[in-house]
Amino acid sequence: MAVKKYTSARRLKRSAFLLGVVLLVFVGGWSIGYLGSKSGWSLSNVFAPAQLTKSELRELIRGVRSNELYEFKRNEVSFPGYEEPVVLDYAFDPAIQSLSEDLLAQYKPDLGVMVAMDASTGRVLAMAGINRAFEIEGNPALEYTFPSASVFKVVTAAAALEERKANPATLISYAGRNHTLYKYQVLKERVSGWIRQISFKEAFAKSINTVFGRLAVFELGKEPIRLFSNRFGYGEEIQSDFPVVMSKAANPANEYQLAEMASGYTQDNVMSAIHGAMIAAAVANDGIMMQPYFMNAAYLKSGKTVYRSEPAIQSKVMSLETARELRSMMRETVARGTSRKAFHGFFRGKFSELEVGGKTGHLTDRNHRGRIDWFVGFAQAHGRKIAVSVLTMHKKYWTVKSSYLARRAFETAFSQKKVVRN
Repeated sequence: MAVKKYTSARRLKRSAFLLGVVLLVFVGGWSIGYLGSKSGWSLSNVFAPAQLTKSELRELIRGVRSNELYEFKRNEVSFPGYEEPVVLDYAFDPAIQSLSEDLLAQYKPDLGVMVAMDASTGRVLAMAGINRAFEIEGNPALEYTFPSASVFKVVTAAAALEERKANPATLISYAGRNHTLYKYQVLKERVSGWIRQISFKEAFAKSINTVFGRLAVFELGKEPIRLFSNRFGYGEEIQSDFPVVMSKAANPANEYQLAEMASGYTQDNVMSAIHGAMIAAAVANDGIMMQPYFMNAAYLKSGKTVYRSEPAIQSKVMSLETARELRSMMRETVARGTSRKAFHGFFRGKFSELEVGGKTGHLTDRNHRGRIDWFVGFAQAHGRKIAVSVLTMHKKYWTVKSSYLARRAFETAFSQKKVVRN
């Protein structure tokens, strides 16, 4: 009997202990719920996935790659480790995004890409692409690189200005046609033949290959151009919340290849369309290149936010003074250079106060077998800075110039009555 009494006593104590635990959990849970209802905090927050960094979100997206996702036509994604779908809140500006899609559909280039970005924050305002004739798959703005052509002159110009090898007014002697690059034009220290002089600003605006080739060979050398190509993002991973293919710069083995690299007259400088917008944005943003972001936020379907975008610096490319000088040279491209026809009559009425600059690039892409037409540039007024990158590529016939598509993007961006900030 004593044993039975002892056993019963143990059972009674154990039951009382379990009852106490249940009451504690109940009261504690009620208290947490009550306090949470007052503060917006809940028990589910403790066990929900932690906040994602930009790079973590990028790798998750890379792991679940799909055509719909990479075309930004899908915003609900199932990520490994998440028991419920993650909703992606894209950062695009509806008006600029719609215009970009409509223009590419209207003019039907064989391949076309339009990217718009807030230069101050890195917010991607629009990205649209079309491919009708080339054997590539995926988003041409994100997953492919194309020869930078004369857009690379932005890099060379920044290096020359920063190293004080030239300023916009510096007169440079050269010979030959504007868009050729023969060895006899760039490898002889003394210019021969039909000699002309031109200011550095005008040479940039008219995209004269020989000037930039000679500048690289006799004034700059390989190292400053390599350094500035890295600062501008060539050979560097783009720190975005979405996977973007890496751009690459040439590695010249001799002086003539250096001249080709500096002038953009090579197949070995390649960049993505999103990178083109970043280059223009860095010039507009006083030399600071921002990391691009495609999403304002990502959150669980039940409501918890797991990622929220914040502007972040990709790199400091150049000094404030260099950026200002480079902007003046890019303005010359639009006013009297290779984009003057596309922007004819633009600076009237409500656009008269806009500061607009750009750089064009033309080259045959031997890899994709098409003729490339680039425009990267910026427009700014009253504190708002918009950068664009437009690429069109054709096999036989041009249907539209990239400079014109950029003009239409600027018109839409600065016609909005209210600027929407993230």
